[in-house]
Amino acid sequence: MNVVTLSIPAFFLLMGLEWTVGRFKKRRLYRGPDVLADLLLGSAQTLFGVVAAGVLLGGYLLLYERRFFDVSPSSALAWVGLLVGLDFLYYWFHRASHRMNLAWAAHAPHHQSEDFNFAVALRQGPVQPLVSRFFYLPLALFGFPPAMFATALGINTVYQFWIHTELVGKLGPLEWVLNTPSHHRVHHGCNGRYLDRNHAGMLIIWDRLFGTFEPEAEKPVYGTVKPVASWNPLVCAWAPFGDIVETAARAPRFLDKLKVWFMPPEWRPQGLEPAALDITPDRPKYDARPTRGAGIYAAVMLVLTLAVTVYFLVKGASAPLGTQLVFSAWFVAALGGLGGVLEGRAWAKPLEAARLVATPFVLWMLV
Repeated sequence: MNVVTLSIPAFFLLMGLEWTVGRFKKRRLYRGPDVLADLLLGSAQTLFGVVAAGVLLGGYLLLYERRFFDVSPSSALAWVGLLVGLDFLYYWFHRASHRMNLAWAAHAPHHQSEDFNFAVALRQGPVQPLVSRFFYLPLALFGFPPAMFATALGINTVYQFWIHTELVGKLGPLEWVLNTPSHHRVHHGCNGRYLDRNHAGMLIIWDRLFGTFEPEAEKPVYGTVKPVASWNPLVCAWAPFGDIVETAARAPRFLDKLKVWFMPPEWRPQGLEPAALDITPDRPKYDARPTRGAGIYAAVMLVLTLAVTVYFLVKGASAPLGTQLVFSAWFVAALGGLGGVLEGRAWAKPLEAARLVATPFVLWMLV
């Protein structure tokens, strides 16, 4: 079963609850344009998972046919072993995604928001699964059936939703074993002491065992070391890759042009200035304000776009490839168009007009 899709109503209910509590406490936890980028980037990753399902599951299925053991989905012990094993492998994927530029570019959109709330939990790098799935391949050799693996991965993903909040403090003894909001606030901080710490998914024990644990002490500064400074989801998704391309183009030596893709984000080729890592606690957030009309339009279109997307996700696996590709093009247009509207781009209005004209055709294909 698709645990993440089934959890969507709960996600939005919890977001509403968090927003309400924040208003009661007179705290601005949510900013509309940032939420739009969060939700559209998360939807983009989910959509990519549907359209690229053959690629993402192909390697797993191939190795599963050569499995060492046969694991029964009816075994409770097997489920415990799978959830712990998957969480262990998630730790190494997550750690690697912070220490290698190519993997970081795929993961970085999740860290770009300068807020920290439940909506940020849904913000994901669209192509991140191309990296993460590689780390889970050993589970196929151990004999965990693909459907069982997919369900466990969904459980791991859903668990991590609740740790994206500033409203929950430290949780006593649970902090020793579980990944909690306090631990994950550290992970999203780009303060020097917090960089590349607390990579856990469900269990913080991996960070404690492998030397990447850092307790929450000072207030985190959220976002990435180099802010993306845009509400446009397409810009957010491309910016980390663009940074690598730019650095590779400027590198004097040919070998460094290749090497930069596989080195840590702070690494610089010989002859280039070092990366700036000093983040001040009072760094201002990107907060370009859209016009009232643009904000209302984007909010209404976001709701409609997400409703159509959820409908597609329910049917996605059974939809013909042509339908999937047409819907993907329509959705990518939504990413650019809505982001452009919020930022007042001149090209956004004709793009949105074309998308709206195409919407009835897309819905007809989905029915």
